[in-house]
Amino acid sequence: AVALALGTLSGFLPRPWRWPPWPQLLRRATGYLVMPALGEELLFRGLLLPHPLEGMAAAASLAWIALSVGLFVLYHPLAARLWYPQGRQLFRDPRFLLQCSWLGLACALAYSLSGSLWWAVLIHWLAVLIWLEPLQGRQRLLSPAAADRSPTHGHGTDSLLLEIDD
Repeated sequence: AVALALGTLSGFLPRPWRWPPWPQLLRRATGYLVMPALGEELLFRGLLLPHPLEGMAAAASLAWIALSVGLFVLYHPLAARLWYPQGRQLFRDPRFLLQCSWLGLACALAYSLSGSLWWAVLIHWLAVLIWLEPLQGRQRLLSPAAADRSPTHGHGTDSLLLEIDD
């Protein structure tokens, strides 16, 4: 909710929302579940964060969460530079990086509080699905010229996002 409010106020997120037809949405949603949701959560939460049952002190847990969120945010510009050219403009936008920070924090807290990676995957998947589909981030990635004219851009970390086409 905070990310939606800040994104709308900053002009980063468009209005109105537009959902694609259901068959397209279901195909794409399945792909988004695999990557980025599951793939990134395995890396940035599953491998980096200690499990809550390990009994780590609160300060140490917060430090690991900060590291997880920081690396998650830094990963996006690095991905754009090295293997995801569609994201080059977007992944340098401070508004997008702020959205990444909120998403990373929400996912890290979900994992740390529940002990289940699936809550983080679900949050990540829903955020990406809403971002790419009704908020039209996918169109921004497919059309760099549109991204140049608009403050609204796409999100993605793998070519899978764009290969799941109509």
